[in-house]
Amino acid sequence: MNNGNGVSQFFVEDIHHHFAEMFQEAFIVLDADYKTQAEFFCASSAILEQRQYVKSSFCKAVMEREALYPTGLANEYIQFAIPHTDAFHVEKPFVFVTRLKNHIPFMHMGTTDVPVQVKVIFMLGIKNPEKQVGLLSDIMKCFNDRDFVRTILSIRDTNVMVDYLKKQFGG
Repeated sequence: MNNGNGVSQFFVEDIHHHFAEMFQEAFIVLDADYKTQAEFFCASSAILEQRQYVKSSFCKAVMEREALYPTGLANEYIQFAIPHTDAFHVEKPFVFVTRLKNHIPFMHMGTTDVPVQVKVIFMLGIKNPEKQVGLLSDIMKCFNDRDFVRTILSIRDTNVMVDYLKKQFGG
């Protein structure tokens, strides 16, 4: 099937598939009281490793990648981060969502010296690197939507949060 621009519709849908299945209630932490990036990375990686979503190398790898290629972002609504690392360290795809009780500093993407006081972290575990661009793009669109930001900051229940995120990301 062709979508009119010479690209197979099947191929387009395969690349820009729905990401809803990557969100799980077990991987949503609301009002987490982490003080540092390291504390966040170690705690979330332990949960993921226990459920066999990442290899034991994941925590170290994601921290090293964050130091080299920061993922902090800011817009008029929120400051957030989307840390991730190489697919080699990931067993199964996921998005680990953490809303922080207090902000944690991350460096702004594309810099090594501009701090961003992050309130929400979407840590990505991607097995298929071709799908990474689509997921990152979808996340960026959501965080640039005032209603999305207000909603994720106000939800108090992980089950409600996972349902909301699944709907936003194609579920």
